[in-house]
Amino acid sequence: MNNPQAIFPLQLECTLYFETNQYAYETVEGLSLRLGRNAADLVKTLEHLVKLDILQVDGEGLNAVYCYNQPKLVSGVELSWEKS
Repeated sequence: MNNPQAIFPLQLECTLYFETNQYAYETVEGLSLRLGRNAADLVKTLEHLVKLDILQVDGEGLNAVYCYNQPKLVSGVELSWEKS
């Protein structure tokens, strides 16, 4: 898949899958079956999502397992504007 317009929907589909299934651990082949997508198309997309820190990967090649990277939430933000 070399068409940039076709890559974005696949990135979105993968992101939504992992966000909805936050505890899923998937190989490229497993995700290909679940999404009904070509495994070769998924490889570059998943690698890109790892670079964006949306997914984590454990392993390499056909043994690589991808999972959702939970965003870090900040709590207890102080909004005081007064000088001490």
